[in-house]
Amino acid sequence: MHDDSPPFGLHARVRQERLVITLWGELDIYATERLTGRLAELTLSCRHDVILDLSDVTFLDCGGLSLLCQARNATRRRELRLTVVLQDPFHRKVMRLAGVADCFALVPRLRDALAVPPDGSRRRRPPTPSHA
Repeated sequence: MHDDSPPFGLHARVRQERLVITLWGELDIYATERLTGRLAELTLSCRHDVILDLSDVTFLDCGGLSLLCQARNATRRRELRLTVVLQDPFHRKVMRLAGVADCFALVPRLRDALAVPPDGSRRRRPPTPSHA
């Protein structure tokens, strides 16, 4: 019997006023092609800060990093906070070597991400001064 299920996926749920997106499996270029639309839909329509839980990711390459950067850019545009749950030291090394580790708030466990209170006070741009 042949299993046609992909070796990756995502699941989203709201938990403690945060959108928790759990990614699993192999995050490579193939997964990125398949998951980009769904992840964009979630991050562009949400009203909550976002947590990307990568605890069950078994492989991460430049395709997976691209997916993470897309989520970061979408949340940044909406002035939402993005936290990435990532414990695997090899995946952290991949992010460091790619030069993107400092672009993300990384925590080792989901409970650490949920321990930070949701950001109810959004950063707003200061009003443009009027010149009379």
